Amino acid sequence: MLTNEGIARFRRMKLSVDIAARTDGYKVLDYIYEHGADTIEVIGTFTGLSRDQVVSQLQVFMSHGLVEETA
Repeated sequence: MLTNEGIARFRRMKLSVDIAARTDGYKVLDYIYEHGADTIEVIGTFTGLSRDQVVSQLQVFMSHGLVEETA
């Protein structure tokens, strides 16, 4: 789930980044922003990324305080 800081940062990114030019990382954040917390498998299916790629990106986002792990 996106933290409050993650939501604020992502809103700013959405304004400044061309939707068509988004990287895979933006796809993951976009999914979480639009749909909320979900399983890694569902996020991977939506974004077209492997489980390992999704986990790796989520770990980076967590380390920057953009997302938080849910139970």
